[in-house]
Amino acid sequence: MNVPVNLTAMLRVARLDLTLLWRNRTILFIVFGLPVLFGAMLVPTRGQEADGVDLALLQGTGHLGFFLIFAVFMNLATVFTARREDVTLKRMRGTALSDAEIIGGSVLSATAMYLVQVAALLVLLGTVLGGGFPAYPLLLLAGLLGGAAVFALLAFAVSGLTPNAEMSQLTVLPIMFACMLGAGVMFPLDVLPGAVAEACRWLPLSPVVEITRTAYFGQDFADHSAHPPVDRLEAWRTCAQAGAALVFWLAIGRLASSRWFRWEPRHA
Repeated sequence: MNVPVNLTAMLRVARLDLTLLWRNRTILFIVFGLPVLFGAMLVPTRGQEADGVDLALLQGTGHLGFFLIFAVFMNLATVFTARREDVTLKRMRGTALSDAEIIGGSVLSATAMYLVQVAALLVLLGTVLGGGFPAYPLLLLAGLLGGAAVFALLAFAVSGLTPNAEMSQLTVLPIMFACMLGAGVMFPLDVLPGAVAEACRWLPLSPVVEITRTAYFGQDFADHSAHPPVDRLEAWRTCAQAGAALVFWLAIGRLASSRWFRWEPRHA
C-alpha cells in the first residue's frame, strides 16, 4: 500500500470498469435507470411547497446525495464481491498494479459515473424545475465527493461480508433503506422529533444531504428550521457539523474496510 500510485494505471482500471459496466445490464440499470426514474418522479411535485421551498427541488437536492447509493455503494459492493469470488482481484494483484491502483481505479470510475448523474439532475433542477444554478458550487462538490469517499469505504466493508455477487443486492439494503427513510432525502429532518432528528443526522448520508441543500439553496439547512439565507463563509460554517459527521464515517469506513474487505474468495 506504500507503493506510489500511478495515475495512468488507475485510469486503465477505471476504463476496464466502465467497459464491464456496459456489459452488465443489471448494474447498468441500477446505476443509471433508477436515478432516471427518481428524477422523473420529481416533475409532478413541482409547485408544491415543503419546508419553505419547492417540494420538487427539496427532494431533488436530496436525490443528489441519494444517488451515491446506486452509483457508488451498490455498484462497488457488487463489483468487488464478484471480482473476489471469480478470483479476478487475486489475479489483478499478481500484475504490476498496486492495491491502491486496483481499488482507486474502481472508485474513480464509480465517482465519475456518479458525477454524470449529478450533472444531469442539476440540469433538470435548474431548467425543467426552475431551480437555477447552485448558490455555492464548491461547497456542493465538497459534500458530494466526501460522500463518495464514505460510501466507497462502506462498499468495501460490505463486499467482504457478502458471500457472492447475487447476495450483494440484499446486503446493501439495510444501509439503503436507512438512508432513504432517515437521512432527510424525501423530507427534512426538522419534521421529526428532536432526539430522532439528531440521531438521524449521524446516518452516513445525512451530512451529504445537509451540505447539498445548504450549498444549492444558499440557505441554512443544518442549524435552523427556518432556513435563513447564508453567505458563502456562513454556508461553510453552518456545514461544520455535517463535515464532522463525514469525517466520523470516513474513519468508521476505513476501520470496517480494513477489517472485512477480502482479496481472496471466501471459500479459499
